[in-house]
Amino acid sequence: MIKTRLKYCVFDPDPRGNPRYYLRKPGCKKIRIHATFEDGAGRITAEFMKAYFEALDGPDGRPASPTAPRETTFYWLVDQYYRSSEFKGFDKLTQADKRSVLNRFCVVAGNLPFAAYRTEDVEASRDKRSKAPGAADKLVKYLRALFKWAITKKHTKVNPAVGVAKINETDGWHTWTNAEVEQYRKRHGVGTKARLALEIMLNIGARRSDACRIGRQHEVDGYLEFVAWKGRNRVKTRKTIVARFTPELKLALTSTPTGDLTYLVNDLGRPFTIAGFGNKMREWCDAAGLPQCSSHGLRKASAVAMAESGARAPELCALFGWSKLETAEIYIREANKRVMVDNAFARLDEHRKRKSVSLKGPKPGDETKRRNNGDKSTRK
Repeated sequence: MIKTRLKYCVFDPDPRGNPRYYLRKPGCKKIRIHATFEDGAGRITAEFMKAYFEALDGPDGRPASPTAPRETTFYWLVDQYYRSSEFKGFDKLTQADKRSVLNRFCVVAGNLPFAAYRTEDVEASRDKRSKAPGAADKLVKYLRALFKWAITKKHTKVNPAVGVAKINETDGWHTWTNAEVEQYRKRHGVGTKARLALEIMLNIGARRSDACRIGRQHEVDGYLEFVAWKGRNRVKTRKTIVARFTPELKLALTSTPTGDLTYLVNDLGRPFTIAGFGNKMREWCDAAGLPQCSSHGLRKASAVAMAESGARAPELCALFGWSKLETAEIYIREANKRVMVDNAFARLDEHRKRKSVSLKGPKPGDETKRRNNGDKSTRK
């Protein structure tokens, strides 16, 4: 914290370097001042001074109640978590995301004792963010991970986030249909980067984080073999994916200019970043008239296609790098549902054909022929 020209006002930037200003009056709660501090000429703005005096003279300036010892607060627990090998084992992007969520949580709850946090408190924190259900569920997920780690380090005994339900219950990303795949292929022909991106993700079942990193160095004896980007830094979650070259993928690769270390490169000839590749797929899908489709849904479409071909749960886990058979069973059930629907309609068609024949009845003269045939057999 850095003192400013104003009494009791301090400059305390967040972990990302964004400016924050607080009024820290002795014996009182600190108060955040959100107004802009200085204008372009380096002068303190009128809006800031107004907010400063309101905070200085307002009711929130009364003496604060005693705070809990730092070693029992969320601020301390989260700080210890950031320093742990558990946290450092996450990908840099994951670390940044967790920091962002937990730091925002600590702005409100940082000085509270974490051991007194109950399940209903987690639910209340979730419900406050109900207008952004994805963010609400992410907070619960990260709190659950935080307390799970804290239990292993004997900082607490209970995980209050366990059992807290999601409020964003959806089927997830839209799964591409066969018709949508063909529509995309018609718009983006063989030889384009857009087409190569689709064939990589659809035929390998790759995540976008892998699709933008796969290259010729991963070709091994006619197969593609690579370590999945997700979970690569942790022994328990590290997965090696092995996939075959399909005819569609071979055609796209031989017809499209590629990079040296990655098949897919951006307009500058450099490998895509994960976010950059996702944005580009968004553009390609929109150009094909498929606003409901995304790169995420292609992996799901690949899994459904494999399951429909008869792949078993262990085989799907090997193909897609899943650690739980339950994940594969989701796609097998989806594939079986489609098979059962096809079988049901096939039996319906057969029933209609038989019914149509029976409604037509015997042809004229059939009864006479039957009698004559009966007479002949009797004479014999």
